[in-house]
Amino acid sequence: MTAISIILPTYNRAGTIARPIESVRAQNFKDFELIVVDDGSSDDTHERVASYSDPRIVFLRQDTNMGGNAARNRGISEARGDIVCFIDSDDAFLPHKLNYLNDYFGAHPGTDVLVDSFQILYPPSMSKKPKQRINPVIENSADLELAIFARHLYKATPALSARRDALIAVGLFDESLKRRQDMDLLLRLVRQMTCASTDAVLWTKYWSEDAISSKLDTFVDATLEICQRHPDYRRQPAFRAGLSRDVARHAVRLARRGDWSTLRVDFGRLVSHFGAVDTARLLLRGLVEIGKRRKLPGQD
Repeated sequence: MTAISIILPTYNRAGTIARPIESVRAQNFKDFELIVVDDGSSDDTHERVASYSDPRIVFLRQDTNMGGNAARNRGISEARGDIVCFIDSDDAFLPHKLNYLNDYFGAHPGTDVLVDSFQILYPPSMSKKPKQRINPVIENSADLELAIFARHLYKATPALSARRDALIAVGLFDESLKRRQDMDLLLRLVRQMTCASTDAVLWTKYWSEDAISSKLDTFVDATLEICQRHPDYRRQPAFRAGLSRDVARHAVRLARRGDWSTLRVDFGRLVSHFGAVDTARLLLRGLVEIGKRRKLPGQD
C-alpha cells in the first residue's frame, strides 16, 4: 500500500503542469503516488504528463470539464494511500513536504487532518516580495474551527492533508461549490474528526491573476453559500469577525479599483440577505479587523 497519495487536478494547464509534477518527484520521501486528474483539457496536458516514465504517476481523465472539486474527488476515490494531500497545477511542494507529513501522521496516530503553512511567490512583473503564510500551531478541532471562522488560518487546498478515510467519511469536496471549497470541507472535518495545524512551511503558491480567490465577481455567491451551509459563521459572535473582515476587504478592494457599480450591486445583495443594519455592522467591524491585522507582521 502506498503511504501518501497526492491529488493534482488540472484543466488546460499544459504550460505549468511540469512544475508541480517535478516538485513531487523531487521529494525526499519516495513512497507516494501522484494522481493527475485531467478535467477534460483540450490542450496537450496528457502528452506532457505521459512524457514522465515514473510509475508513481497515475493519469486519470474526465470526459468533460466538471470542475476542480469533482477532479479532486475522483482522485481521492482512486487513491491507494492512507494519507491524501493536494497540489494545484501551478504550485510546487518544497522537497521536505511528504517526509514531514509521513513523520507527523506517524507520530500522531489519533490526528486525521493537518493544515500546514506555505509561501507565496509573485510574478517578477509585480515587483513584490514573497510572503510567508504561517499558521498557528493548533492541536484540537475546537480551536481550529474558531481559527477557520475567524479567518486566522490560511487554508488553501494544497495546505490540507488528511487520512483518506476521514475525507470519505465527511463526504469529500462539495462539487457544487465554485469557491471556498477548502473552507467548507475543513469545517465539516473539524466537527467530526481530530484536526490540527502547523507552522511548518511545506509548499509554494505561485500567485496568478486568474486564481479563483482573486476574482471579485464570485465573492458574494461564495459568502452566501458558506453562510447557508455553516450558519454559525454569522450567528456566533466569535466567528463573525471573519465574516466581517471578508465583507470589509471586498468593499475596500472594489473601492480601490473604482468599481462603484459592482460595489452597489454586491452590497445590495448582502443587504437583501443580512438586512441593512447587520450588513453595516459587518462592514464597520470588518474595517476595524483589517486595521488590527495590518499592525501584525505578515498579515493583510
